[in-house]
Amino acid sequence: MKYSFELCWSNEWQLAVLNSAKRFEPDHIFMPAPNEGKKSFFSNQQWALLRTAVPPVSIVRSKDTKPRKKMLAAINIQKHDDPNYARLNEKILAKGQEIAEHYGADFYVVNAYKDSMHFPDRQQIMRISGLPSERVHAEEGDPATVISRYAKELGADTVLIGTMARQGASALMRGNTSEKVLSKLDVDVIALS
Repeated sequence: MKYSFELCWSNEWQLAVLNSAKRFEPDHIFMPAPNEGKKSFFSNQQWALLRTAVPPVSIVRSKDTKPRKKMLAAINIQKHDDPNYARLNEKILAKGQEIAEHYGADFYVVNAYKDSMHFPDRQQIMRISGLPSERVHAEEGDPATVISRYAKELGADTVLIGTMARQGASALMRGNTSEKVLSKLDVDVIALS
C-alpha cells in the first residue's frame, strides 16, 4: 500500500487538508476524534472538512484497535426524493459495502424516522442496499438516539454517516443530526459528504 503525507502550517487547516486532497486524490482522510469532554464536540473547521471533503473522512478513536467485524450504515431514505440525499444514501451504502467486504465484516443498515408520518419504506431500503431483512433496521425516534443505540446493540465497530455541505450562515449551525450522532458514539465513524 502506498502512503504520502504533506506537512504544512495554516490557520485554516481544513483548507490545507482539502487542497492536499485535491492534489493527491486520496481514497480516504483520517482525523482523530476530538476530545469528547469539550462543550462543543467539533470545531467549525472540523465540520467544514467533514461537510466538504470528497473522499470519506474517518473519525478515529485511538483506544479502538479491534478488527472490523460489524459495520453499520445510517441512511435517511425518507428524503430519497431529494437528489442530494439520494446520492448521499447511495454513496454511504456503496462505500460501506466496499469497506465491509475489504475487512470481511458484516454490513447492516439503520434508518431512523421521527414520527409515523415519515415511516421509511423498508422494502426500498432492502432493494437499494441489497441486504436481507435481518440486516436492515428501521425505528421511530430521535435519529441520534436510534443510531447510537442500534450500533451498541449490534456491537458495530464502525458507523458510516452522511453530512450535507452547507453554505453561508447555515454552515455555522450546530446541533445537526450528524453532530448529535457523533457525540453519542464511542466507535470509529466514517463521514461521507
